[in-house]
Amino acid sequence: MSGSDHADGATVSLGGRTLRAAEDTGLERGALGPWGVFAQGLAAAAPSVAVAVVPFSLFVAAGRGAAWAVLVGLAIAVLLAITISFQAKRTVSSGSLGTYTGNGLGPGFAFAAGFSLLLGYIGFATTGTLGGVLYLDSFLESIGVHSESTGTKLLLVVVVVAVAVYLPYRGVSLTAKYELAFELVAIASILVIIVGSYVAYGFRLDWEQWNPAHLGQSATFIAAVTAVGSYAGFESVASLGAEAKDAHRNIARSLLRVVLLLGVLYVFATYPQILFFDQIDGDKAVLPQLADNVGVGWVNYFVSAAVAVAFIVFVTAVTTSAARSLFTFAHEGALPKVFARVHDTHRTPWVGVVFVGAVALVFSVVATFSSAGRLVFDVYGGYVATWGFLGAYLLVVIATPIWLARIKALTPTRLAVSAAATIGLGYVIFSNFYPVPEFPFNILPFIYAGILFAGLLWYGYLRWTKPDVAARVGTIQTLSEEEQRRLADVGILEVLGQESTSTDGDADSARQKDRVAR
Repeated sequence: MSGSDHADGATVSLGGRTLRAAEDTGLERGALGPWGVFAQGLAAAAPSVAVAVVPFSLFVAAGRGAAWAVLVGLAIAVLLAITISFQAKRTVSSGSLGTYTGNGLGPGFAFAAGFSLLLGYIGFATTGTLGGVLYLDSFLESIGVHSESTGTKLLLVVVVVAVAVYLPYRGVSLTAKYELAFELVAIASILVIIVGSYVAYGFRLDWEQWNPAHLGQSATFIAAVTAVGSYAGFESVASLGAEAKDAHRNIARSLLRVVLLLGVLYVFATYPQILFFDQIDGDKAVLPQLADNVGVGWVNYFVSAAVAVAFIVFVTAVTTSAARSLFTFAHEGALPKVFARVHDTHRTPWVGVVFVGAVALVFSVVATFSSAGRLVFDVYGGYVATWGFLGAYLLVVIATPIWLARIKALTPTRLAVSAAATIGLGYVIFSNFYPVPEFPFNILPFIYAGILFAGLLWYGYLRWTKPDVAARVGTIQTLSEEEQRRLADVGILEVLGQESTSTDGDADSARQKDRVAR
């Protein structure tokens, strides 16, 4: 069997599951090259946003041990990226981690991971919208444009949502170009402050930050919870399996490259910020204060505008991934078919894009009118969304070695990496429960669990009423040519058939039973 058979309409059976090629779903083929795939992961992880808020959060939790917390978080994120790449180099999909979880644990867990990840993406889209509005509001205030009125605040919400929806609606390639450009501009403006911090402190090393004794303190590892969360979104590149050129190679490579770049940036940016955090007022935005303290206050206007744009770019990236998760579930029959619609011209899952935008709009409007304040909604909503990612991450690192063993590709090294990732993530999750955090953070994980449970009830209903549909969850994926040949050689892959076209142009699903392996 040629490697192109699966991509051109053939269905194959692997491990008792019938797989349908991701490219057959109607999304634009070959829309993104390696830089486009990389840009999606970078924008979804939103490093400029993380650099603006994460270091101070780490300092509050771990003091001078914050730098070590960054390194611990980086180690866990690298293990996670490598584990996911074990599957990505063999098979790709628009279903991302849900599909990969299903390969090892079956359709029920595929739905759980996919739904959890979808919750994370939609949550980040809504809280990112609020973040964009808050920073845009701050920028307008800095240039003398007052926006205290409710009408003006609502107008800002509409502007942010409109831009964040328009780009992914038009096409993933267009979105990637703007994502990369704007994210780099935002990072560049923030680096002015970071470099200024190094210069102001002088060319000497703060050995206290790098004292290994910090690794013996629980506060360092509690802070690592936030550090791991700062990488959430990097896995979004795995949702581009139907649209990326040379998808298996580019997605697998981008997973690790995005994490490594983020890690270097976070270490470079956290260390100098900690040097001056004793002079920071925790009730005000951190970066503007830091800029004033190190003598580069002139950059604050640019930073406020750049971070506002970065939030919008962040929303476009997670909307892109959320729409593809909805699209994949709908194609597999687990969600209404309307989410499987593809725009005739742009070849994008436009219904999902508009749906995510609508949710973000409603959430932001409610937050605007709430007496609790927009920032409270942003922080708490983001925390719940982060749990969506942690849940999906844990399931996929458990599932990956099981799948590799099933297809006779598990090695001691791959098992060790997957096990280390599982232990690291397990500790991160455990640290969110013990020591018991203060209210409301002690109940927010249970809000996530409640939403996830509601999703699982829907899957249970499907399994009871439409077992064939429930069994299809996680089956839209494309095996690489190399992997198809290897699986055929070891005797665990079978071609079930290929869609053929009759003389009147209608596709029939005649199965040709072209057996390549027993």
